[in-house]
Amino acid sequence: MSSTNPPMTERVVRSRSDASSASAARPAAVDAEPRPRLRRMPAQSVKPATTVSRGRASSAWLSAGRGSAARPEAHDPADTARAIATSGATTRIRERLGRMSVAPPDIVRSSPQGTIRTMASERITTAAGGVVWRKRPGTRRPETRVDVLVVHRPSYDDWTFPKGKTDPGETLQQTAVREIGEEAGVRVRLGHPLRPVTYPISGGTKIVSYWSARMTGTDDETPFVPNKEVDEIRWVGLAEARTLLTYDHDLGLLEEFRALRERQAHRTRTLVVLRHAKAEARSADVDDLDRPLTPVGEARAADLVPVLDAYGVERVVTSPAVRCAQTVEPYARSIATFLEVDDRLSEQTSVVHVRRSLATLMDRKKPVVLCSHRPTLPWVLDAIGTELEELAPGQGVVVHHRGGVIHATEKLL
Repeated sequence: MSSTNPPMTERVVRSRSDASSASAARPAAVDAEPRPRLRRMPAQSVKPATTVSRGRASSAWLSAGRGSAARPEAHDPADTARAIATSGATTRIRERLGRMSVAPPDIVRSSPQGTIRTMASERITTAAGGVVWRKRPGTRRPETRVDVLVVHRPSYDDWTFPKGKTDPGETLQQTAVREIGEEAGVRVRLGHPLRPVTYPISGGTKIVSYWSARMTGTDDETPFVPNKEVDEIRWVGLAEARTLLTYDHDLGLLEEFRALRERQAHRTRTLVVLRHAKAEARSADVDDLDRPLTPVGEARAADLVPVLDAYGVERVVTSPAVRCAQTVEPYARSIATFLEVDDRLSEQTSVVHVRRSLATLMDRKKPVVLCSHRPTLPWVLDAIGTELEELAPGQGVVVHHRGGVIHATEKLL
């Protein structure tokens, strides 16, 4: 690979089996899969994505984010998925990405949110926030208690959950993470979605999307600084929060979170399933595995970076096809991690191999994103146990699960 190519680190997992030879009609009962030999490609420095300050974001808070240089090194090879990868496909990915991939742009653009006007000229304003929680310091299992974060706004003299309006070009997930960080100086990753809150405002309606949001890091890393919007924050138990919160809709959110906690659904694991972004048309002159993304597909891959970051995704798994690898490569670069290539997610796979791959991914504690193909996705979603979704190129499904139970799903448009 030329030294001018964008740097990239990649993990390659080999096996004595070859998924590309598997037939879709392969019977469900097969011999036990051999334990693969693991080999990691020679490490190269990975350029983190540029962190962009939006709105009122504190530069100190953003610089401490997940894309910073302080992020831990790549994962131990012994902890990787048991995957099957062909050396030819892996070489093609490495060569093609070296020639064609583009680092995430300085400004990540997404579908516009913010203020929407309907045909009846009603103004709909979108916003997002979260019920932020953490384990209460000093508590241990099995009776682990949690505290939730409430903020005081001096201009309204109220106690509420952190939230704010969507900036132009943001997704709701980005808004939720940004607003929580700006108002309370807390970094979070989104988990189980909560019911949106709708209420009238002057000249229209406001719709606020909420998530259960787990605090990441510590208070010492991102200390709270009083500001004109929030002059005080408190970490309180659920009972105390009930007495503090000013609004009925916040009490409803608190009750919904309490119900999630009772069944441990507030600490679900996250799996993001993506269909690769728009790729060049099939051609007899190009090996199907080598087909790259179109410019539209590359733009969508860049748009996915802040969305995946909002869910705290740490593991990136892809089919051996270049179009799949290019869809998730910008995100992998932004968090300075590597791609895990799994032939069991290719178009030439079988339902048995897909189930084995998903069983491994669903068992991981850290949030995972996988990228596969339209013909393979029905098997993927069936193996997860969720309803089938018709996904356009670049779209996905966020699955919140725990202990083999699917607690919620979201569609990424």
